[in-house]
Amino acid sequence: MDLSSKVSFENIKKGDRIPSYKVKMDRKTYFEYNKLVSEINPLHFDKKYAQQLGFKNIVVAGVYTFSFIPKMITEWIGEPGSIRSIEIKYNKPIYIEDIITYYGTVKKKYVKDNKKYIDCNISIENVEGTKSISAMATIKLS
Repeated sequence: MDLSSKVSFENIKKGDRIPSYKVKMDRKTYFEYNKLVSEINPLHFDKKYAQQLGFKNIVVAGVYTFSFIPKMITEWIGEPGSIRSIEIKYNKPIYIEDIITYYGTVKKKYVKDNKKYIDCNISIENVEGTKSISAMATIKLS
């Protein structure tokens, strides 16, 4: 899909790709986030604790990794508030300092109650290609 054109129901088709979005799980930014939300689970800030539980490093909280999905969709669609739902499944942990890529494709395009929708499959994977998170988003278009 040509990103210079406006994304609209009429010019989207099944199989179109959502522009990928790459994020580094930066230690400083993530720890600032943890302070902001008063994170109390040591899995999300204590490496020794995480390793005692069998993880290789600090595990980034799912809600933090989730937060980039609406950002990716909104930057693509250009309409804040267009997301109607996101269903998410956490498959593998994401660790502090990982570089992860968010990407997606249009799965379905339909009209319901005179409103235009698309369903999109979204995946998040690390640089090794491990799929950590999969999601399904429903987006209302004008």
